[in-house]
Amino acid sequence: MAHNPDGGLAGGPDTARGPRPAAAPPPADASETGGGAAAPPHKVRRWPIVLLRTVATVFFVLLLIQPVLAGMFVSGDVDLLQLHEANSFAISITSWFQALAAVLVWRPGRGPVWPTGLAVLLSVAVVMQDGWGYARELQLHIPLGVLLVATSTALVYWSYGHRPGRGGRR
Repeated sequence: MAHNPDGGLAGGPDTARGPRPAAAPPPADASETGGGAAAPPHKVRRWPIVLLRTVATVFFVLLLIQPVLAGMFVSGDVDLLQLHEANSFAISITSWFQALAAVLVWRPGRGPVWPTGLAVLLSVAVVMQDGWGYARELQLHIPLGVLLVATSTALVYWSYGHRPGRGGRR
């Protein structure tokens, strides 16, 4: 067998594969083709989903602390009612930051819109929860607290599973 200039053997296994593919030509510049400006590939922004993950996790942890504080208050430590109230204030503020973070995932982050709606609903539910807590409407306050924790769990779970720039809008 003879040697080819590219280092392969003539008549060897490489010849059965056929000719080597040519190198891909460089992409045409919009100014050379006379067409309009070429659309640049969109850059996937990761910081909005990282922000949502952070705020949603803080919100979730604050929510988990609430029933512990309420239970300790019911069992006789009356000073913990003030801590329960202070934590509810932190939850209220964090819920609106979470809604803002979800908007940022949607718009500049090119994510789905439904987490924004869910985060806004969580914020409204927190306002209702505060009102029912101050009014001592426990038959509404406790079930809504359970619903808040469950919904927050779903949002945290989704935020850690979401990969920006991969696939469609889920």
